[in-house]
Amino acid sequence: MKMTLRVLIGVVGLVVIVLAIKQFTKSVREPSGNFTPAPQKIGETFTSAENGYSHRIPQGWESKPAPPSKAAMIAAPKSSGLLSDLVTTIEPYDGTLRAYVDDANIQSLRKRAVKSKVIRTDFTTDNKTPAYKVKLQNRTNNVDLAQTMYFFAGPGNKKIVVTCTAPAQFEAQLEPLFDACMKTFALSPR
Repeated sequence: MKMTLRVLIGVVGLVVIVLAIKQFTKSVREPSGNFTPAPQKIGETFTSAENGYSHRIPQGWESKPAPPSKAAMIAAPKSSGLLSDLVTTIEPYDGTLRAYVDDANIQSLRKRAVKSKVIRTDFTTDNKTPAYKVKLQNRTNNVDLAQTMYFFAGPGNKKIVVTCTAPAQFEAQLEPLFDACMKTFALSPR
């Protein structure tokens, strides 16, 4: 029963990621030429009272209607030229955070995205909340994408996943920004 639940959660998680990529790439066109976006800074705090967490977001990024089955979506303004977003998913999972990351997510990603490179590392927030960071590079609709997923244990048996997606050419610029924003992740006191 537990294995079936893990596989089901893994498949659901993978479907959610694929749907987010599809929605993201509908409007993504790889910039041509030598486009250099303006440096990004950390901005205001985003709070999800209903899901019990908060974290800082990049300055000027905007909350957008979340895709189906998502808790929140924050996107770079079109004027920035970054075509990037942060999408949060909340999922129930009775196992440990590490099992959720390794068994329910990474294994599924490696099976479905065979040509992708998937790397998991430990990640710790400023307030010492343990987390995991998973990096994935793939190609969707002729666009090379870099995704960085941050996994946190939420209240109860909830797992909180923040997926940061950007064209791969901006990964070196945006990954430190995404890390800085996610280091401010905090669970709300209940």
